[in-house]
Amino acid sequence: MSEVPSAAQEAVRELVAAPETPLKLLVTGGVGTGKSTVLAAVRDALRATGTAVLTRPPATGDPASAIVIDDAHLLADEELHALTECAADPAVTLVVAAERHDHRPSLRALATTIERERPRVALGAWSRAELSGQVGIEDTQTVTNVMAATAGLPFLVESVLATDVAGPAPAIAQTAFFALTDRLRSLDDRVLETMLIASLSPELGPADVAAALSIGIGDAHTQVDLAHATGLLDPSHGTYFLATVHRALGQLVGTVRHHDIESALLRSQAEMSTLSTGLALQLAEHGVRDPQLASVLATEAAQLRGQPDEAARLYQAAMDAGAANVAAPLADALAMSGDCAGAAALADTLLSAEDPAVRAASVRIAASVAMHDGNSGQAAELFAWLGPQPDAVIGAAGAVVLTATGDLERARDGLRVQDSGPPTSAARTARSLAEGLLLTVDQPYAVAVARLGQAIGADQPATEAMPDSPAALVTLAALHSGDPARARSVIGRAARSAVQDGMFSHRHRLLLGWVRMQDGQLQAAAADVASVPDAGLHRRDALWAAALRTGIARRGGDAGGVQKNWHAAMEVLAEYSIDLFSLLPLGEIWVSAARLRQVDRLSHTLDQAFGLLSALGNPLSWSLPLHWAGVHAAILANSPESMAPHGQALTAAAGHSGFAKALAGGGRAWLRVLANQIDVDDVSAAAHGLAQFGLTWDATRLAGQAALQAPDPRVSGAMLQVARDLKSTSGQDLPDIGPSGLSTEPATPTNGPPRPTGAPSSAVLSEREREVAELLLLGMPYRDIGAQLFISAKTVEHHVARIRRRLGADSRSEMLSMLRAMLTSHS
Repeated sequence: MSEVPSAAQEAVRELVAAPETPLKLLVTGGVGTGKSTVLAAVRDALRATGTAVLTRPPATGDPASAIVIDDAHLLADEELHALTECAADPAVTLVVAAERHDHRPSLRALATTIERERPRVALGAWSRAELSGQVGIEDTQTVTNVMAATAGLPFLVESVLATDVAGPAPAIAQTAFFALTDRLRSLDDRVLETMLIASLSPELGPADVAAALSIGIGDAHTQVDLAHATGLLDPSHGTYFLATVHRALGQLVGTVRHHDIESALLRSQAEMSTLSTGLALQLAEHGVRDPQLASVLATEAAQLRGQPDEAARLYQAAMDAGAANVAAPLADALAMSGDCAGAAALADTLLSAEDPAVRAASVRIAASVAMHDGNSGQAAELFAWLGPQPDAVIGAAGAVVLTATGDLERARDGLRVQDSGPPTSAARTARSLAEGLLLTVDQPYAVAVARLGQAIGADQPATEAMPDSPAALVTLAALHSGDPARARSVIGRAARSAVQDGMFSHRHRLLLGWVRMQDGQLQAAAADVASVPDAGLHRRDALWAAALRTGIARRGGDAGGVQKNWHAAMEVLAEYSIDLFSLLPLGEIWVSAARLRQVDRLSHTLDQAFGLLSALGNPLSWSLPLHWAGVHAAILANSPESMAPHGQALTAAAGHSGFAKALAGGGRAWLRVLANQIDVDDVSAAAHGLAQFGLTWDATRLAGQAALQAPDPRVSGAMLQVARDLKSTSGQDLPDIGPSGLSTEPATPTNGPPRPTGAPSSAVLSEREREVAELLLLGMPYRDIGAQLFISAKTVEHHVARIRRRLGADSRSEMLSMLRAMLTSHS
C-alpha cells in the first residue's frame, strides 16, 4: 500500500474492506504521476476477493464485473460512451485512470458522470514532506537537490532513486534530465512543438501556438490541451524545472526546428504587439537574433531602476540579439549589480570606441570599478587621460576621483566645463556631490555640507556606476569633521533603504558599523560587519571590514582578535592605493599597529597619506582624525617625540574648528593622565568634548584611564562617574577600560550605570599592585605581566596573592570580580 499515492489510498482501502459494494473512481494526472500504480493496486485488491476484473471497455454479452481501465484518454469516443453508460449503472464498479483532455467531449462526459458519485483523485508532484515520507530521504540538502531536478514528479524521482541519490546536485539533475527526455520521446511531434512554445511562458495559449505553428485554431486548442495534460508544464513546478523541460524538448525537436519555431513565435508576437519582456528575454537567450527583439529588451532594461541584476540580464540579451550601443549601459548595470570584474572587462574594450560619449562612459565605469577595488591611482590615470568632459555625471565622477588622489587642479577643471546635457536629477546629484567634496578642501564644513546635502536629497536609485555613493561620501565628510549626527542619519537611511545595489550595499553597512564603533556601540558594530560576507569582497570593502573588526576587537579587549584582524587588514592594505576616503581605516590600523609594536610596517603608507593631505593643503575637514590616530599611536608606543607633530597640528587647528579643539583638548588630557596629573574638571571637559563629536568610546576610555591612574579614591570615583554618565546618556555598550586602551572585559549591553558589587573602599592597592591588577583583568598570564612590568612571574604570583588577601576574596573569580568593581565603580 505504501507505493500507492496517498491521495488514492483511501479509495483502495474501501475496495478491500467492501469489495461487494459498487464503487466509482476517476484517477487523473500527468505522465508518470502514479496512475497505473493506483489501478494495479485496485485490480489486485479486487482479484484478491474473487471479483472478476475487466480491463477493457465492456462489449455486448460480457458478464457483469468490475471494470478497471487505465489510460482511458487513449480510447475511442465509442468506447468512452460505453464506459459512461457503465458509470451510470449503480451496480457496476468502475475505476478509470486518464490524463485530463478537456477538449474531448466524450472524456468530459465520462468524468462528469463518475464525479457525481465521488470527486476525482488528482495525482501530481510530491511535496518536500511527501518526498521524505514516500522514499525516506531525510537529508535536507538531498531533498532540495531532488526537488530541484524532478519538481517532485514521481517518475523522475524514481529514476533518481535508482542512482546515487546522495550524489552531487549536477549528477542528480543529469539523471532526471535523461529520464525526462526518454519519457517525452513517446509524444507526437506536434505535441512536442506545442510544449516547446508553452514551456516558454504560461501566458501563451492556443492563438499563440496557432500563429507560430501555422495551424488552425481548433487544432491548436487540441494540441495545447494535450501538452498541458502531460502535467509537465504546471507553473507550480518553478522556472528552473520548466527551463529543463524546454531544454529537453529542444533536443528532441532538433536545433534547426527549435530555432525556426522560436523565430516564428517572435514574428507572430511582434505582429500582434503581444511580445512580453519575459518572452523576449528567453528568445534572446535561446539564440534568436532580431532588431525588434533587441529593441524591446534594450528599452525595457533602460526603464529598470533599482534592479541592476535584471537590467544587466536584459542588456546582455539585447546585445546578444543584435542591439547596438548597449555595451556601456550593460557595463553600468554589471558594476551596479556587483559584477565589477565583468564591468571592468567590458569597459576596457570600450576605451578605444570611436564614439566620444562611449569612451567617456567607459572611463567613468572603469574608474569607478578601480576605486571599488582600491586602485585610486588607476582611476586617476583614466580621468587624466580622458580630460574634461561636457557630461555632468562624468565630470563629477572625475572630480571625485581626482580630489581623492590629491589632484585638485584637474578636479576643478573637470567641473568648469559647461554641461551639454539636460539638467536631470542624476546630473544635479552628481554635480552637487563633486562641488560639495571640493568645498570640503578649502571651505568650512558648514559650507561644504550644505552643498553635499543636495546630493542626497533625491531618493532615486542610481543606474550609472560612480566612484562612490553620495551617502558614503557625505558620511565620510561628516565623520572627518566631527558631525556624528549627520553621519548616523545619512548612512543609516542608506543602509536601511529598500533599494540596494551590489556595488555599495556592503559599503553602506560597513560605514554604519564604523559610526557605531566610534560611538561605542560595539555589539551593533560587530553585527554590521558580520552581515557582510568575508568571501568575495572587493578591496575597498575588504579594507574597511578588516579595519572595523580590528577596531572592535581593540575596544573590546580582544588582544587575539586585534592581532588576527590587524594582519588581515595589512594584507589588504599592501595592495591598496591610499586615497582620501581610506584615511579612517588607515588610522585604526595605525593605532592597532602601535599596540602590536608594528608601526614600522606602516611608515611608507603613512607617508603617502600625509603626502596626499599635504597636496590638498592639509584640509581640516579630512586631516583631523588621522592626526588623532597619530596621538593615540604615540601614546601606545610611549613615544612623545612622534606625538609632537600631531599634537601641534591639532592645536594649530583648534582656533578654526571645534572638532580640532576637542581633539587637542583630549590629547592634552591624555598626556596629563598618563603623567598622573589628573584634574577632574580638565578630564571631564575633555571627555565631554570628545563625546560631543561622536568619539564616545574614546571619551569613556579617557575618563576610565583617569580613574585607574588616580591615587585618590574620590578622584577615581568622580572620573568613573563621568564615564558612567557618558555611557548612560548615549545608551551604548561600552567596555570597562584598562591600560593601553584595551578593555578589561568584552562589551555587554548597558542600560544604565554599572552597580557596585560591594568591593571595600578601604582596600586601596599599592601602585605596583594596581599595575598588576590592571593587566590581570586583561586576561594576561603571569609571565606576560612580568615581562611588561620587568619582574618575574613568581613575583607577579606573590602580588596576586597579596591582592586577594587584601580584598578578602575566597576565590580567584571572586577576586577578579571585586577588582573589576573596585576599579570601575569605586565611588
